[in-house]
Amino acid sequence: MEEVKNLKGIEEAVALAIEREKEARDFYLSKAALMEDPKFKELYEYLADEEAGHITYLEVYRDTKQLPVISTKTKSGQSFTPEFNVTQTKQYIMLHMYDQQTTFPPEFDTIRTTSGEAKLGDAGIHIAAMRHERKSEDFYSELAKRVGDDTQKNFFEMLARYERSHYEVLDSYLDYITGFRMQT
Repeated sequence: MEEVKNLKGIEEAVALAIEREKEARDFYLSKAALMEDPKFKELYEYLADEEAGHITYLEVYRDTKQLPVISTKTKSGQSFTPEFNVTQTKQYIMLHMYDQQTTFPPEFDTIRTTSGEAKLGDAGIHIAAMRHERKSEDFYSELAKRVGDDTQKNFFEMLARYERSHYEVLDSYLDYITGFRMQT
């Protein structure tokens, strides 16, 4: 949270948040393109769409200083409330993504590290996504604690709840996959 401590104001915080959301969207889109399993591809495309929505919310807030009107819809047209009901989200994921058995394909994604190359693989990508969502939740929660204005506080708390729901979706998906793999 050192990053948040060094911010000089709400404008800088929103600019940093927009940058992080863009990076997350690019990450999810790039990983979706690597996925051979359509369920992983759909999951990462869904998360990329969510991050694009966050960018829009942040840009609207940056430009108007007002909470944006939020209406999220899934590809099937199902709506979620701005509080992003985690139970509803998990039910959607269970109905629309777990309808076929899923295993990790053998292909691996290579990443560069200071010591050379490492095989991240689908499981590693998934864990990296979970870590990103958790860090984003912490980032927005910390911003909410540091702002004095109730509108700003509510806005950052809402974004933290979104990031938490994304983490929960990824965690539920991981539970499903590992449960399936342990049963085989």
